[in-house]
Amino acid sequence: MYALQWLHFFMCAYFKEASPWTIDVPSLVNGLLGSCVVIPCSYNYPDPQGKAKSFTGIWMTTEGDRVIYHSAESKIVKQYQSRTKLLGDASKNCSLMIENLQQNDRGPFYFRIEIEGYNRASYRNNKVSISVMDEPNPTDFFVQEEVKEGENVSASCSVFHSCPTYPPDFHWSHSGEHHLQTQKLQNGQWKATSTLTFHSNRTDHNRPLQCRVTYHGGKHQETSKTLKVKYAPVNVKVEYQSDVNEGETAHLKCSSDANPVSSYEWHSETGALLNKGQTYTILIVSRHSVEAVYCTAVNEEGQVRSSTVKLNVLYAPDIRTSSKCSSDWGVLKCECIVESRPPSMVHFVLGDRLQNSSVETNGSVTTGTLQTDFGSFKFVHCLANNTLGNENLTLSLLVNDNMQKIFIVSGTVVILLIILIATGVGVVNKRKENYEDVHSNDICSNDHVYGNVRTKRRVPLKTNV
Repeated sequence: MYALQWLHFFMCAYFKEASPWTIDVPSLVNGLLGSCVVIPCSYNYPDPQGKAKSFTGIWMTTEGDRVIYHSAESKIVKQYQSRTKLLGDASKNCSLMIENLQQNDRGPFYFRIEIEGYNRASYRNNKVSISVMDEPNPTDFFVQEEVKEGENVSASCSVFHSCPTYPPDFHWSHSGEHHLQTQKLQNGQWKATSTLTFHSNRTDHNRPLQCRVTYHGGKHQETSKTLKVKYAPVNVKVEYQSDVNEGETAHLKCSSDANPVSSYEWHSETGALLNKGQTYTILIVSRHSVEAVYCTAVNEEGQVRSSTVKLNVLYAPDIRTSSKCSSDWGVLKCECIVESRPPSMVHFVLGDRLQNSSVETNGSVTTGTLQTDFGSFKFVHCLANNTLGNENLTLSLLVNDNMQKIFIVSGTVVILLIILIATGVGVVNKRKENYEDVHSNDICSNDHVYGNVRTKRRVPLKTNV
């Protein structure tokens, strides 16, 4: 029993004392030109039993044993000075970082440890080389490209690198919540993943989502994917020319922003279906039949209607038959009522003179009023014109003389003066005569007038008095 215990004791003591000088280092590490590279390294050695005072780690080339790293900068060959650094605790960690990686930094290299007061060892058989890449590895980009408006979008961008001291920097073209994850791989390789989360919006449709990665040293690469966002119609509106001449054809078009694209319907203000399709055509526009309309855009995500629109129908002057003249105590009062769009200019001609008159406009109706001494004239001309044409109406005057009567009653003389004023009212005659200018020679005091005479032209009026 005691013999077995002593055997176990001596075996443990022997293997503890004889623990080998070992090292864990990859044979090949990838590095990006101009960036940094870290060669992961750890080593082991027999227990110095308190004899070790300090540790000096050294990296050297296998060819010529040139020193590329030493704690004493002066011992490093010039091309590696200020570019190499030993990471971590030198008593166990021999990881080396090389900054601003160059093409001639390929190696191979090996590690040497010097333990003051104990021993030293070179791991020449465990050499490591560097594969220098001109450009970074391609980026792994993932995102669900087709989404509905309002849904969450999650995108990830991953790259491989060999510089954990200065990991790559990620920049997204879209705002949102960012999360960075780092994963250690084999042979000095690391994987960095940036995740972006945001709510989709219609403004993201057909918009590239870009991930830009910048590596230590300045190299960068970009990758992107185009998002497809489904959303209900927005900005639904009717495109049309608001002013249209009566009798012409009007074209109305419905437009919207939607994905997928919209189909369209046209409705009257009362909701009656007028047409299906993006355009609506009114062949012959009339002021009497035009009505307010709106369009509705429809897709699988919803439907939205436009605001109501109505054509502004333009037409030449139309003098109403209710226009008239009357006389009272030698004072002539005429009223000329004109319907037109745009509003008309209304003038009166009495004899050979253009008369001063007042004009009032209410919507499409313009009313001209003349009040003057009419003398011996038997008719007055009403002239109306706008940019689309003109119309003339002659209003006749029928006047009775004042009558006086004297009555005598029961010896008392009562003089009763009764003044009867017969008011002359013009009557519209649908007979039309064409004329443009009004001259004094055209109007004679002894002309026979039996009613109102209308003249209408669809060209601008020239009045010459």
